[in-house]
Amino acid sequence: MINFVIILFIITLIYLSKVEMVKSYYPLMGLQGLLLFGLALLELHEVDALQLAFILLETLIFKAIFVPLFLLRITRGKIHRHQNSPVKGYYAVFIALVIIVLSFITSHEMHDEFLDVKYFTAATSSILIGLFIAINNRDLVTHLIAYLVIENGIFLLSLALGSELPMFVNAAILLDIFTSVLIMGIFFNKLKDYFQNTDISQLSQLKD
Repeated sequence: MINFVIILFIITLIYLSKVEMVKSYYPLMGLQGLLLFGLALLELHEVDALQLAFILLETLIFKAIFVPLFLLRITRGKIHRHQNSPVKGYYAVFIALVIIVLSFITSHEMHDEFLDVKYFTAATSSILIGLFIAINNRDLVTHLIAYLVIENGIFLLSLALGSELPMFVNAAILLDIFTSVLIMGIFFNKLKDYFQNTDISQLSQLKD
């Protein structure tokens, strides 16, 4: 069952790499949150009830529900389609597949008894594909999506290193995401008062 959930997570990464309509990111991010919730529920059966409840709250309530709805609200009717992405469509899918294959080969060759290959493959793939999404697209909201994809990879990396996940690590991750989403939301709403789009090249026009 865990392998099936991880495969579904990797498939969402492939879809994220080729998305052109910005609104299509939101259900995919919600699905990733649900998949991470499922992985935490299946994998962290040895942790205490309080820690498990916190992790499940972080993945289900925050990642799967709050973040997609929040992003949908702040971008409603303002952003529609990527226009200037240098890599689009099946070329982006090909790059994502190359990243996934290289991640699997790297994790398999490490031969570490404490390292779970399937988690490490999904984690490194998520981090690298998140970086690719940020580099390949120029609008601010997509950069925030890329950051969240990277953070999902970091969460998976913690599972790859063992089922014992310290409470303060999860608290730090949750606080980091929450702060980033709020700051980016405020920044986006301020920026739209001055510009008609969210292309990051517009930032060069900002002055004191």
